[in-house]
Parts: sequence; C-alpha cells; structure tokens
Amino acid sequence: MSDSNATVSQARLAQLAGVARAAVTQWRNRYADFPAPIVAGGDLRLADVITWLDTRPVPANRRESDEAVGATYGGRVRRHLRAAEEPARDRVKELGALSTEFGGGVLWAEYLYLLLCLTFLRLYDNDRWSQLVNSVPPNGDPIMAQRLLRRVVALADESLAAPDVLRASDAPPSRLRPRAFEPIRKVIALVAGLGPADFARLRAAYLRQVSISGEVISTPEGVARTMVALLAGTPVDGGVLIYDPFARFGELPAEFIRAAGDLAAMAGDTPGAVLVRAEHPDTGELRLAGMWLMASGTPAELAVTPAPTPAGATFVLTNPPFGKHVEDKWLRHCVDSLTEEGRAVVLMPYSAGFAGKATMRRELVDQGALIAVVALPARMFSNTRVGVCIWLLRRPTRRPAAVRFVDARRRGRARGLHVEFGATDVASIVAAVTAEDQDEFSVLATPEDIQARGYSLHPPEYQERMFTRSLADVARAELEALSTDFELPSYTTGGGWPGRPLNELCHVRNGVPHRSLIGAVARAGTAGVIVPVVHPRHLRSGLIEAANAPMADAASLEQYRLRTGDVLWVRTGAMGQAALVGEPESGWLPHTNLLRLCVIDPEVLDPVYLLAFLLQPAVLARIRERSIRSVTTSISKGVLGELVMPLPPLAAQREILAAVTVLDDHAASLQRRLNAVRAARPVLGQHLIDGTVVLTERQTL
Repeated sequence: MSDSNATVSQARLAQLAGVARAAVTQWRNRYADFPAPIVAGGDLRLADVITWLDTRPVPANRRESDEAVGATYGGRVRRHLRAAEEPARDRVKELGALSTEFGGGVLWAEYLYLLLCLTFLRLYDNDRWSQLVNSVPPNGDPIMAQRLLRRVVALADESLAAPDVLRASDAPPSRLRPRAFEPIRKVIALVAGLGPADFARLRAAYLRQVSISGEVISTPEGVARTMVALLAGTPVDGGVLIYDPFARFGELPAEFIRAAGDLAAMAGDTPGAVLVRAEHPDTGELRLAGMWLMASGTPAELAVTPAPTPAGATFVLTNPPFGKHVEDKWLRHCVDSLTEEGRAVVLMPYSAGFAGKATMRRELVDQGALIAVVALPARMFSNTRVGVCIWLLRRPTRRPAAVRFVDARRRGRARGLHVEFGATDVASIVAAVTAEDQDEFSVLATPEDIQARGYSLHPPEYQERMFTRSLADVARAELEALSTDFELPSYTTGGGWPGRPLNELCHVRNGVPHRSLIGAVARAGTAGVIVPVVHPRHLRSGLIEAANAPMADAASLEQYRLRTGDVLWVRTGAMGQAALVGEPESGWLPHTNLLRLCVIDPEVLDPVYLLAFLLQPAVLARIRERSIRSVTTSISKGVLGELVMPLPPLAAQREILAAVTVLDDHAASLQRRLNAVRAARPVLGQHLIDGTVVLTERQTL
C-alpha cells in the first residue's frame, strides 16, 4: 500500500472491494472518470482506483460486519490490504490489557464506557474524531489525561446533539484515574483500528459487566425481536415516530430500525423517515442509547424527562421499570402517547396482569385499548428470573373488545440458566397473536370472559377453557373414564357454584416478620410465653407435623398466634404445601414464609373445605401461575386473597368433604394392602427359592 506505483488487476480489485468481477466492469464502462488501465486491457494503478472508490458509498445491504454507515469501497480496499499485510490482531483484547492504567478491575465498567465513547466517535463522527486526535499533545501528565477523558465524553454528547441534555461531568469515565498520560495515547491509537463489530463487542461486554449487580437491566435480543415483530402488519403511512419513554440502552428502537430495513417487517409500502425519541432519567444510560441508535443508522432525540410529541407516536416500544406499583402509570402513559392509529408494545411483569386493584385493567378492556398479552418464559433476562408479559395496546376505541392471550412460557431454548428465543419462536408468537381463532397456545377471550375472571390479564389463566363441550359434559366424561374399576358416589351434573375471592371469606395474614421471629427465638431460653414455631417443612398432607419445631417467646407476638381452624400456606419457594391448624397447634407461631388464612365466618366457609380447595391440583397450578418469580418464587397475601373459589352452601361443602373422604379412605385401604403385598413378595420369594418353604398346591398363571 505504501508504493504509489503499485498496480492491481481487475479481478484482484473485485476481490479487495468485495464485489463481483462484473461490478468492476460496470464501473469501468458506466463512469467516464473511472481510472484507465496503465496499458489497454491491463492492470490499474492502485492509488488511483482507491481514490475513485472513496467516492462510492457501500449500500446498506452490502456492508460487511465491521463497516459503519457511510463506509466506502475505497475504505474497504484499504482495510483488506492492511489485513493482508499485517498479522491478525485483537485490538479489543489489547485495549483490555491497558485497563490497569485506568484503575483496573475496580473501574472496568467505567473503562469500557470510555472505549465505547471513543469507538463511537471513531466510527460515526469523523470530524469530531479528527478534532480529538489532533488535540492530543505528544506528552502530558495524569491531570491532562483526565481532561482528555472529559473531552471525549463532551465530543460524544455534541455528536448526539444533546450536550444540554447529557452531563459529561458525571459520566462514568469521569471516575477513571489514569496513572500517566501515555496510556490514553495508546488507547486512542488502538481505537483508530476498530470497526462496527468491535463497537458491538465492547457494548456487549459493558452490559454484561453492569448487569452483575442486578441494578441495570437491558432487554434481551429475543424479547426485543418479539416485541418489534408484533408490529408487523400495522399499516404505516409516511414517516414513523418511535417513542421509548424508558430507553435503557436503546435496544428496542434499534431493533425496530433493523427490522424496518426488511420490507417483510412492515405492511404495505416501505415506511418513510424513521424518527426516534428516547427518554431515560439516567444520563449515563441515555448516552449509550443514543450512541447505539446512531450506530443503527438513526439519530435520536434524547431527553431525561417524559415529553412525547403533541402529535403522538406511531409506535411506543418500551421496557419500563417494575415494582412500587408503577405499572398502571406506565401503561396509561404509553397509551396516551399514541397517535389514533398507533400501537404500543410494553413489557410488564406477570403480576401486572392480576395483582393489586383491577382499575387500569378494567379500563383497558372496557375501552378496547388492549389487543393482546403474551406471557414469556420466566428466565429470559440474565440477572433476574422475574417473569414478563408483552402487552400490545392501541388508543381507546371506547368499546369493549376481545383480547388475545398467548401463553409462550414454554417456548425458546435453555442456554445455561437462561432462555433464548430463535426466529421460529418469534414467528410462532406472532402467528398466535394474529390467529383468528384458538391457536395451539393462545385464546381469544371476550370482555365477558375477562370480567368473569375479575379482569385478570394473565394468559395462563385462560388456557384452561374448553371450547368443544360444556363443563358438565367434560365432568361426566372424565368421571366415567376414571370409575371403570371402582364405584363413585352417585352424582348429577350442575351449573357450577358461584365464586367469591378468598379475601372476602378469610383474613389473609403474613407470618411473623423475620426480625421479630429471630428475636423471639433468641428469647426462648428466658421466661416468657414459649411456643413452637411452625416452619414450611412441618406442613405434610394437610396436617402439621412439628415434633422438631424450634421454640420462641410469643409474649409480644399475640396478633400472629395461630387459632384452631386457621389454614397455613407456604408463600415462598416450593409452594403447594398447606395444612389445617388443629387444637394442639393453637397458640403456636407461623414462620415468616407462611401465609395464614383465618376464616371470617365458619357458617359460610368450613376451614376443612378451604383446605381441600387449596390442595386441588388445578388450584395449585393457578396459584403458581400468579407467583412472582425473582431469585425465588413467592406470592403475596394480596395476590392469594384475590383468588376466586367456588362457594357452595355449608351443607353442600360438608357433603363434598364426606364424598372425597370416602375416596381417601378407599385409597388408604388399597395402599395398606399394596404395602403388605410388596413386603411379602421378597420374603416369600427368598424362602421358596432356598427351599425353606415348599408350595403345597400347584400355582397357575
């Protein structure tokens, strides 16, 4: 490359430029200023060809993985020539080795952030990169190095057209403490050789690092692709405004930009200009979101406070923060931010579909603003096991409308501790959402269906419906199939008992708070009201078996003491165990991980019937579906209290319990006989085989 007289054949030029030989012929024939061969039909002067190719941008669909927006064929030829002349080197790895000069592992995330700012300028703002490089003095001290780091961030903010929005003074690189000036010069020299693939690699490393603490969450690629794919088929007329009110690191708008480049991703004509507004209260994350969107080909308007455009957004795509009862506010904000024909795709935790008051859920259904809810697997994020759903929304139509519920929790493929989605998973979810009738794992629920379930919007709760036969027919068919070998109590079919939520029938209370329980156990050796503590492990087959229960002082915990007829439920971890408190356990204390259901009126609900209800497999499954998954699985007293149970009259409850007890007694009798046969078989076999006993009658098969 250093030889100005070097020549290149047309075939070699095509190889270096990454095009077909016919493309070089087309350049030569179509453009009069294309360099002429040194001799007719011969080689071309390499320097002249590269200069001409510098004017030829590489089309977006022809860029290589390490080429940025605006890359030219001339730059590609130079890069391929360098690769041929020098041995392969991993500049990103070399940059990593220099981190010790900036604070080492303690400040690894801040150092990666600096590299991202530098690489962004190098790839996507040549003018400011040149300003930076030209401003670097030949030598200096650590103070000058710190000033240079701040200048890097300030130039990135200028490039993003957001120097007044972002604050360079408190950006992560400001915490770096270079030991000398020379390392920053080395870093800049190495960054000069990086490409777009290296930028993506550094970004992935940064996200992995900051996710370790669990405080920062990025949207997984499979989730982002699913959310964007749900917008396929939405008519687009002219320009598109994408609005993300909690942009995190820009994953969702960037995925839309990527997908919008594929004509199949949108209905009708190719959309016009794509504009993006990204908001985030943390300027550090917002800056990275802006850089990622710029790298994706679309600069974004950045803001730290919510302020959508008055005309509304074509699409709202967001993964807002969860918890502290903010989900309803985010849903309302997203719907209010849409144009009349716009769509919002919002990520929500499972609990948003059933926990707390149903006011917002009722409003979305009754006003026709909710299109679909898709339940995703619980382990899609790298640093949390919280289960999430995708909510597809529109502006209110003022009329109740059916909602599509898709249960995709078993889709995807496990990779270590997490679940990943492939193209097939995304396509199947889109097909389920757009299905006209019942799909393999989706249900179209009417407003009446949803109202009957207390406006629960949790997809698994709608998968149990039967569409081909009535519930009475299903019940009769199931029982007839099961009773061929024994006799069931006589029965007839009915229309179903009316349902009431548990919190209308019981006081649902927590166990003793953890700190209070620790103190009470510590005081057990002194004078006081000493009673056993019931732990989750003591709940066995509906009873409390607590021979080894620890003791605690209950003197100051009177409000937590158990009463005969209370029902205990394990609320954390391996849920599903329940037990009835009998007279021997009255006055004991429930562990922190137990919930206590105290029947309000025994003349309305028999506590034994309540226990039988809770232990039904279908009820256990529904409670688990409503559990909140984080590090462990748990359910709150509020969520358990919202569970609706069929409530027959008290006399019918006791008749039901008696009928079930008959089956339990029959099963216990059979189990005793089975245990006896199993115990006899090896003993008889041994004595027969060794001849200690001899059969007196011939045995026939």
